[in-house]
Amino acid sequence: MSQPACRLATRSVFSQQEPQLTSPDGLARSWITRGGNFAICYSEVEPGAVLARENDAEEYMLIIPPNSAAVTVEAGSEVVMVRPDSLTIIPPGQSRIRVSTGGRLVRVFSKAATDILDLAVNSDVYADGAPELAPPTLGPEPKGGYKIRYYPLAQYLDPDGDRIQPRCFQSTNLMVNLFRHFHTRRDTKGLSPHWHDDFEQGSLCLDGNWIHHLRYTWGADLGEWVPDDHSVTPTPSIMVIPARVIHTSRDVGEDGPESSLYDIFCPPRADFAAKPGFVLNADDYPPPADIAAQPAKTGGTLLNWQKPG
Repeated sequence: MSQPACRLATRSVFSQQEPQLTSPDGLARSWITRGGNFAICYSEVEPGAVLARENDAEEYMLIIPPNSAAVTVEAGSEVVMVRPDSLTIIPPGQSRIRVSTGGRLVRVFSKAATDILDLAVNSDVYADGAPELAPPTLGPEPKGGYKIRYYPLAQYLDPDGDRIQPRCFQSTNLMVNLFRHFHTRRDTKGLSPHWHDDFEQGSLCLDGNWIHHLRYTWGADLGEWVPDDHSVTPTPSIMVIPARVIHTSRDVGEDGPESSLYDIFCPPRADFAAKPGFVLNADDYPPPADIAAQPAKTGGTLLNWQKPG
């Protein structure tokens, strides 16, 4: 049975906050929300904006949704043109993101980017260091060494496939699951409540309206029980779901309008990495040799929670 959660979920709706970081020229505004081991930095950018990193200790990820910003990524001697509807993994060290077409973009950082985590709107939530989480250890160095890795996402879609199509990618330190964008709402008879014992999930939604159903398991002290949460969350937004919180998400409203969901994990999930073919860039980022034999404990379904064993 899942143990009681150690902290409450963080819901960040960016339109309801002031940006945590604005560039001196006013061309980039960024909203930062963290988990115990990661942070997301959602930015609205105009042409000419430059998002610079001087000495990152680890890789970070750049997500650009469809019909949004176009940029040039520079790292070391590499220069890569990055278009909308893409994921780019940027190597450690110095890097620049130069914006040619304005729009929205998201950077995902690990715990190593302490300057970003310190700016997060919810930084006080993690003042205790989140001891309930598994440590964010690094995976093996990628094949061919560290470099810019650019993944246009449209090529990973099956146009005749199911509504829910996961597209999972990892780096040495992060994992993202970039679901196919939705135009029909999720069937309420096919939800998937579950929890994670020792890691958090960041559910980033850039379009649509979402309900992240949350249930906090009960401890011995009735005074510490937390009511279920079924509130609607507008977008763009992120929900950081703590370890041990039962959760499932669904988009709501009429069929037709687009909705999007990107799940974020740090460190990469061993159970996902152990599934043959599930991590789409596994050829670039091989998992540690022991993952298939000993996948990480990741929690259970609501059925197992109701009937242990």
